[in-house]
Amino acid sequence: MNIRRIRPRLVALALAAFGFAAALTATAGVPRCDQCLDQYYACRNAGGDYDGCLNEFWACERANGCPLSFPPEI
Repeated sequence: MNIRRIRPRLVALALAAFGFAAALTATAGVPRCDQCLDQYYACRNAGGDYDGCLNEFWACERANGCPLSFPPEI
């Protein structure tokens, strides 16, 4: 094997991997915690019971990376 040919390929591969990771980080979404509250109020206004709507609210918060909280009552 020729070391002079392998080294530039490894450098190129490392740069490509770093670029890909940077692109994924840049496109990571900001948590949308307000949409969970909107969904909770919609559930309650549609006649959903408190426990069922609260469990959906917490599931939404976990899925979006938001801190778990209790929604203000309507």
